[in-house]
Amino acid sequence: MSFLSRTLQALRLPLLCALLWWLPVGSAQAAVSCTASMSALNFGTVELVDGSTPPSVNATLSYTCNNTGNSTESLRVCFNIGDGDQSLGSFDPRLMKLTTGNNTLKFRLFQGTSGTVWGSNGNAAVPNPFTDTMSIARRSSVTRSTTMRGELLALQGTAPPGQYTDNFGGIHTSITLSSNQGSTVPSTCNGSSSGNFPFVVNATVAKSCLVTADPLNFGNIDGLPGMGNRDQTSTINVTCSASTVYKVGLSPSNGSTTGAGVMSPTGGVPGNTDTVAYRLYRDANRSLPWGSVVDTNTVTATGNGTAQALTVYGRVLGSSVNVRPDSYRDTVTVSVTY
Repeated sequence: MSFLSRTLQALRLPLLCALLWWLPVGSAQAAVSCTASMSALNFGTVELVDGSTPPSVNATLSYTCNNTGNSTESLRVCFNIGDGDQSLGSFDPRLMKLTTGNNTLKFRLFQGTSGTVWGSNGNAAVPNPFTDTMSIARRSSVTRSTTMRGELLALQGTAPPGQYTDNFGGIHTSITLSSNQGSTVPSTCNGSSSGNFPFVVNATVAKSCLVTADPLNFGNIDGLPGMGNRDQTSTINVTCSASTVYKVGLSPSNGSTTGAGVMSPTGGVPGNTDTVAYRLYRDANRSLPWGSVVDTNTVTATGNGTAQALTVYGRVLGSSVNVRPDSYRDTVTVSVTY
């Protein structure tokens, strides 16, 4: 045997030892991982003063799980959502915050069309993350998606108008999974963390108002000349979003801009064309006409999200009454400018 042959044989053992040391390190690396992204959950522009529940909206979670190993992997993966950076530990409902103040807007997050609140592993308040199971062949991937449904709570009319938002970044979302080689799916998803899927929730509360009015009923009055004035009151209820300045105007059917209307007969007496004059006022002394010229003879107030009662002071002018017995009526239009 030559010196060169003896030298090569002597080198074989260290080379074999190096290979035996390297192989276990490669087999210890994780074979399965998942990535995901969530679209924004945008409620758009909503009006809340009527106390109803605005329409629900959806966002989409898209996710891909990869198997880089040399055998089939079965896994259970959980997509966890926390409280968001504005909710301060409130998980159901969660909270959006007004960008220019401390006011909040309550909302809920559900898994698809179900009534299951989207939560996270280990959270006693909302313990149900969205969970999926799958088997992934060697060196391949699986891509899927699911829907997250958002709902605003009803009876939030006191929320001031403006932009509300809640961010679910950083620690507020996470992906956790467990996997087994072969076809047996793990019973939990607590094996490892696989990143997060940040998203934002937002809504714009619009300025809005609702108005209702009670009839102004003067009752039975004497139709003879020389009778005194007949005074009565009515109530207008205006509900406007918080901090919204509004102005209320009154317009009789004759088009008067100063609240000077006339009631016409309702048809009880054939051929009756008589009319009864009346006036509308803003004050109990009936010295300030209530008309429809904004900032001149209208009433101004600021909404607080609840119904605010405004009194209409009406008067039938006795000096103008000399009419046939009948029922008389007029329609007054209430306009709210904001």
